[in-house]
Amino acid sequence: MKEIRDKLCELASTYEEQLLLYRRIGEVGSGEQDLIRENRLERLLQVLKDKEILLKQAGEFEQRIKLLQKQLADHFDLAIFSLPQLKLVAPAYYQEEIEALEATVAKLLPVLEILEEQERSNEASLNQYLEASQGPKTKKTQIRLAGRAYGKK
Repeated sequence: MKEIRDKLCELASTYEEQLLLYRRIGEVGSGEQDLIRENRLERLLQVLKDKEILLKQAGEFEQRIKLLQKQLADHFDLAIFSLPQLKLVAPAYYQEEIEALEATVAKLLPVLEILEEQERSNEASLNQYLEASQGPKTKKTQIRLAGRAYGKK
């Protein structure tokens, strides 16, 4: 019983850490459009590198989350991890931990939606810049590097 309670708490805690990291990613990425508009491509590249490091850390949290979810799904005999399903099958003495987990996930979802919108907007700004840019060769190289950071060829 304590082991499962600890896993539920660890999962909530890992989601909290991931939430803080995603907020930090949002902060780092919030100035990208200004950097693009101001033609500060070297600074933009540094911001993108910083963001890449943070995203790698987020991926590490995601690996830990998947492991904990699998362990909990196996314990409660769920085909896949699902909070609604977990609430249905877990005994009442786990409900406090499950509610805490649910609250954390509820805080995480809007942050992820904001990040997704921020990325779409930043990518659109960069694409507009790339289309309008007719700068010197060295600037084109920087622009191409920035474009690659967003997954453009």
